[in-house]
Formats: sequence, structure tokens, C-alpha cells
Amino acid sequence: MPKITQNDLHYQYSWHAVPGDNPHLIDQDANHLSRNEGYEMLQYLNSLKGPSGADLPVRTRLIVEWMLKEHFHSTAPGRSTVTQWVVDNYQRLSPLYPR
Repeated sequence: MPKITQNDLHYQYSWHAVPGDNPHLIDQDANHLSRNEGYEMLQYLNSLKGPSGADLPVRTRLIVEWMLKEHFHSTAPGRSTVTQWVVDNYQRLSPLYPR
């Protein structure tokens, strides 16, 4: 699976866990996705799958990063809400990706 790394990301993130967060327990620790925490975004983007569990290219993961940073507006997004939003909006927004 082509995973993205910290160096692939196009936005600035915090790479330090805030009190109450444990970067080693992301899946178990919270339903919430912090779009400012690098370790959460990186794990989320790398966990995405296409239809029928298909692998996603790096470019698709970076498009989703851009979508979430530039177009998704929610103060406390649950991961399932974020994923549904990505599915609902990918086809419309991906052609606008500036890179």
C-alpha cells in the first residue's frame, strides 16, 4: 500500500500530542479527527481505502488532505462523518486540486 509520510504532507501540523491524546492509540483513543495534529491526519489519510477495500494512490491521499484542510468546515468532526464527507465530495472537489 502506498503510504504517505510526514514529508509528503502539504500543510503545517503539530507533531506533539496535546494533554489527553495518545498518538499510539489513535484508533482506540478517539472518534474525533484533529486536522491540526499531524500524527492523526497521517494515520487517517493512510487508513483510507477505495471501493471494495482497494488501495489508494498517494495523490488521492494528498487530495483528501487538501479537501479536509481547505473545504471541510467542522469544529469537532468524527472520523465516520469525515469519511462520509470525503466520499460525498471527492468527485466534485478533486478536479480543483491545485497541485
